[in-house]
Amino acid sequence: MSQLLEKLHKDHINLARLLDLLSAQLDALFAGHESDFDLKIELLDYIEHYAEQHHHPTEDIINAAAFRKASMQEHKALYERVSREHEALLGMAHRFRETLEGIMQGEILRREEVETRGREFIALQRQHIDLEEQELFPLIDQALSKKDWEKLESQIPHMDDPVFHRQDYNRFRSLIDYLELHESE
Repeated sequence: MSQLLEKLHKDHINLARLLDLLSAQLDALFAGHESDFDLKIELLDYIEHYAEQHHHPTEDIINAAAFRKASMQEHKALYERVSREHEALLGMAHRFRETLEGIMQGEILRREEVETRGREFIALQRQHIDLEEQELFPLIDQALSKKDWEKLESQIPHMDDPVFHRQDYNRFRSLIDYLELHESE
């Protein structure tokens, strides 16, 4: 597997951890317990920021290169589905973050409505990760040559992950602190 696919795979592992955290936060909210809205907002801000600025653009460049190959043409529907899901996921993350921000500013929403929005986002995100990991990435790995990967490496801008690599404490302090605290448990 190429270094780029390995990096995307690692991003998926990190995202799955965050989805677990978000799910646990929704469990607490639905059970009537204290819920950390700042943490959830920061988590969604990170997902939007990192996915929009780096993860999805990297996938899009790799996907475009792979799907120019004749061997990938029979899988064109998969390419189109993944591209549509990238847009849908960013929109869902943004809307859910705005929902939480609204609550923080006094907007009244039923607990079930908030939970449904969050659970739908989590479910689609998990389905998307599974689709890429189980179907798309293996196809791409077979379709692209070592030379293709080298060319892609030079085309894709590298960005440090602001939570899991080079931590941006100014923007994601609550999320970083929460992860560090719970990783040591």
